[in-house]
Amino acid sequence: MALEVIPYDPSWLGRLADLARAHARLVPPRIILADEDVERGLEQHAAWPFYSPGLAEGHILLAVDGDALLAAGQAGRVDYGWGYGAAPGDGPEWLRESHVSLYWLFAWPGWPAAGAGAALLAARVVGWARSQGLPGLEAFRGGPGFLPFGTQLSRYWPHLWAPLRAVGFRQPRDLLAFSGETAPDTLPLVDASPDGLSFHVRRGRVEAWWGRDPVGVSVAVPLGARWRWRGGAERVTFADRRLREWAVIRRLVVDESVRGLGIGAALLAEQLRQLHLLGHAHYLLHIPYDPQDVPALRLYSKFGSLVDAQQVLRVSF
Repeated sequence: MALEVIPYDPSWLGRLADLARAHARLVPPRIILADEDVERGLEQHAAWPFYSPGLAEGHILLAVDGDALLAAGQAGRVDYGWGYGAAPGDGPEWLRESHVSLYWLFAWPGWPAAGAGAALLAARVVGWARSQGLPGLEAFRGGPGFLPFGTQLSRYWPHLWAPLRAVGFRQPRDLLAFSGETAPDTLPLVDASPDGLSFHVRRGRVEAWWGRDPVGVSVAVPLGARWRWRGGAERVTFADRRLREWAVIRRLVVDESVRGLGIGAALLAEQLRQLHLLGHAHYLLHIPYDPQDVPALRLYSKFGSLVDAQQVLRVSF
């Protein structure tokens, strides 16, 4: 075996897209990626536009044996303050500085040579980060740019654990992915909310007001479209038309002073009703796993089900 790590060039797109599809079909919403989806996603992140500069200025590396693609990965810059686990007290201090992330690493499952290729590729990225005097490195922060849900390291990709752990990456925290339906007859009964609670709706944003005061907000966006930020915003759709039925809830927050009164459940129910009116039959959402946040876990489990557990990995030098 003549295993080597080389820079990506467009002649490898078809083989890289095959590798991406093999992973995309394992994770919700299990879409079919076109080559064009992967090509765009190497420079522009589908779900989080603020990752896009890191992708466009980053490096795509391939682990190959002759003309066989064994593994691939992409490293780029991450701006400070973004990402799960970047809050004070959760993770190393360098997370709040601009640093580098191995956005994704894919290898063919069940193929030992591919695992060896992934380990070599990860070692190259870690070695480069050390040589630059960086304080650390993340893996799967933001996830692959060509997946519309921004999937981190999914539990459906267990074959990727060994090569990442071999070069020092560890699991700092779980991310939970929930999914459910939006049709009114599928929604659970919601306990009575406070008198005077109303909702203000504008596009994918739903605000909860209690009297004259805003007390909560939920923001959702279509999953089947992305924005390209090259000289201005441009809407780009994915090839898999099934994504039109999906939305992703990016934010659901209730003011701490009024939690426990049923406002969160009422707000989520209203958001799902609005998504249904827009033609979205299914939704997805991410939350950082906190065993002490029982109300949030209970709320999302009531409206949907846990469909994935994901991780962002880190190594500090």
